[in-house]
Amino acid sequence: MMSLLALGMASALSAATPRMETIRLPIEPGSTDYVALHCLAPESSAARSAPTPGVLFIHGASFPTMLAFGFEFAPGDSWMSYMAGHGYLACGLDFLGFGESSHPAAMKATPQGAPPVDRAPEAARQIALAVDYMRRQRGVARLHLVAHSWGTIPAATYAAASPSTVASLTLFGPVVPKPDKHPEKVDVAWLPLSAQTRYEQLKFTDVLPPTMQLLEPAVHARWAGQFAASAPPSSKAPNGDLRIPAGPLADLAAAEADRYPYAQDKVACPVLVVLGDYDTVVDRAGGAAFLARFVASPLKWLVQIDHGTHVMHLEKNRHSLYSSVQAFIAAVEDRTP
Repeated sequence: MMSLLALGMASALSAATPRMETIRLPIEPGSTDYVALHCLAPESSAARSAPTPGVLFIHGASFPTMLAFGFEFAPGDSWMSYMAGHGYLACGLDFLGFGESSHPAAMKATPQGAPPVDRAPEAARQIALAVDYMRRQRGVARLHLVAHSWGTIPAATYAAASPSTVASLTLFGPVVPKPDKHPEKVDVAWLPLSAQTRYEQLKFTDVLPPTMQLLEPAVHARWAGQFAASAPPSSKAPNGDLRIPAGPLADLAAAEADRYPYAQDKVACPVLVVLGDYDTVVDRAGGAAFLARFVASPLKWLVQIDHGTHVMHLEKNRHSLYSSVQAFIAAVEDRTP
């Protein structure tokens, strides 16, 4: 493990986030593939006597950490910055093939006939690398996982397998069973996606009332361009589309068919399910039924925030999301001896 950590590389990301570091964690010793872990140190660390608590953000199926939890609506204004401002080491993981992580060989070849990249068990092992770094190298004693959409599947998979390392698990817009859906088999390594197409999807114009627009102005102004720039030209499709690992899509289909790579009754930490009232992946009833499955959890919260979609972390009510999740984490911290 020390050789893995010795290979970690830290670098400043941008002038807008001077405290942000990106650490490269090799998938295994000697491997050229690595995952990128973005971290913001807690603002109050100098005055802290107790071990620093940590929050590890886990992104969804199509865009990486710095387009989600690390996206800056203004300098110093992101979900990661919010948690760092509340005294947490705030880190966000890019899975293989996303953001600043390496793109495995399968992402550079023809997608047909290859297994989907980044299935949940594989992604859970990447989470383990990030958790190990945060605990061993940054002194995090209590670590909270905050996962979005597809990311809730590998996050819960990790939590079920490693109960002693997870203080709480937040499932933001979790993927729940949908018996009426009949998903198709996913048998490609990756899928093409244009930045403009994904940006248009974020608007949820087919769901929201005609007069309701929820995305923050900064998303309209900068998000698509930053998403397009999040992958190196050498890893893009010939027409400029981003190559997105197909494993998340396969996991989404399996979850909607009620097939998960973990058992909910093995998750022994407190669990929060949080969603917006316009979320198209999970509604309040589905969230409540899903949360009830976590029978070993000693504390369970269900929070619905009005005027929010599946990408509420990019919308005008994002601070209600931030504060709700932080309140849950604080409640977990308060109940711990």
